[in-house]
Amino acid sequence: MNLSITARHMDHSESVDEMIKEKLTTIDNKHLGPTAKVQWTSWVEHKEHYATAHILDSGHEFFVKADSDNMYKTIDLVIKKLESRFQHSHS
Repeated sequence: MNLSITARHMDHSESVDEMIKEKLTTIDNKHLGPTAKVQWTSWVEHKEHYATAHILDSGHEFFVKADSDNMYKTIDLVIKKLESRFQHSHS
């Protein structure tokens, strides 16, 4: 997995990056090929925390977005949406 993480309008912290990498590794091991490209973007706007994941893998494209009042919660929401998307695409 080729992962790129971007933070806008917020501090780019190592702890947030590590959480994203750890959670995406679980998805990568289950659903993604070795050439998958993941563009993760996190930002804060009007006290709301947003994140998107854009994944290109073997001709398939996935895009999910989530928001909440907390970045860690938002990351979990994006991961849950990705897992749901992969389950539906493989059934």
